[in-house]
Amino acid sequence: MKQLVFMVCAFWASTVLASPRLGLNFVRYHWERPGETARSVADLNGDLDRLGADAMRQFIRADLVWRDVEPQNNAWDFERADEILNAPPVVPVVTLFSLQYASGTPPWDQGPGAFRPIMGLHAKDYVETVVKRYADKVQYWEIGNEMDHWRSADPGDRNRAPGRRPPHSPPGGFTPEQQGKFVADVARLIREHDPDAVILMPGMAGLSPYVLETWLPGFVRGAGTDAFDVVSYHFYGDWTSLSERRKRLAKVLAEQGLADKPVWLTETGSSSDGSLRTRSKQVGSPAQQAADVFRRSLIAWGNGDQAVFWHAHMSSPNRPNNRWRGYGLRDSEGKKKPAYAAFQLLSEHIAPFASIAPVEGLKAGQYGYHIKLESGPHRWVYWGSGTAPAPMDPAAKGYASVVPGEDGRHAWRAVPDELVLSDVPFILRN
Repeated sequence: MKQLVFMVCAFWASTVLASPRLGLNFVRYHWERPGETARSVADLNGDLDRLGADAMRQFIRADLVWRDVEPQNNAWDFERADEILNAPPVVPVVTLFSLQYASGTPPWDQGPGAFRPIMGLHAKDYVETVVKRYADKVQYWEIGNEMDHWRSADPGDRNRAPGRRPPHSPPGGFTPEQQGKFVADVARLIREHDPDAVILMPGMAGLSPYVLETWLPGFVRGAGTDAFDVVSYHFYGDWTSLSERRKRLAKVLAEQGLADKPVWLTETGSSSDGSLRTRSKQVGSPAQQAADVFRRSLIAWGNGDQAVFWHAHMSSPNRPNNRWRGYGLRDSEGKKKPAYAAFQLLSEHIAPFASIAPVEGLKAGQYGYHIKLESGPHRWVYWGSGTAPAPMDPAAKGYASVVPGEDGRHAWRAVPDELVLSDVPFILRN
């Protein structure tokens, strides 16, 4: 009997503590904007299952952002969050406070003097209330998001980050050190009520010199190294620069004493709209977006990232002034794009990996990864220029482009002795 109890407990622990591997960012639960496509909770849950995602982050109006669950003091609204978090379709990663410009300032406080850089009574009440309510449903808590945007409130920074002005515009700014102390105080309060919580630091908005050289060291000075369990970053630039930027991040993490912490790429993606060049200079298209599902994920996992989250599930409206148009696996009307099938292929054939390593012996401009799955089989992914010999140890027996055909399916073919590479990856299996 004791042995049975131990086995059950061990299975439960391994299930609860298993890290996400491939997630989706920005899932539009309870999306009710006029003129935009809305989908039911059941429909969205079914889609996440069909896609094979194992986690979700930023599930919009069902998330625990402060303004959504307590828009006015003690006016709590958990109806939307309860519907999702009481029976989540995949592992939820909740966001606390705000998607940008997180602070201890209550959402109902406006005007000069309202800003709170620390945990006041209202902020403590907010954190305690949501953690007590969902501690047995939520394991991963992200405190704020892209807090490095507070740079634009720094009165001494003449090279301010782009974007909208922060709320309240605190006259003294909100320094990375102050942000770190705030996050550490929130983390302590979360752990008081949820000792098993896994806490994500605020997702870094890219890996710019400012983020790596100023914000991250300052944040760690304020927070310490024990305030969070997971390093979180975002990357929307050209996929060709991801590996080099990720290596810079690894260097800074080692310098800050964070080398042993897991790293998650909690936001990455590209647009299928070739007219949008806001975040990447590369020309987008439906095929290139599908290729990016593989290129970005493989590069991130190959550089040691524990989890990758694609942004986004469904595209926002295709308007010329919309800087986020075309990023979804589905278009703004809900139609599947080639990236949808590419994500399914990635989740089925690559995400359950036991190990992943670069293929040795490739030339400059060639990319290749050898993947060993937890269940035993092998997979390979190649792209780039020129030719490369097909895998022989073990031998690959079939290959397919990651971009599906017009029917949305991937056609597997026999593997030639010599692989002809292109910028669109193909997957091989044994």
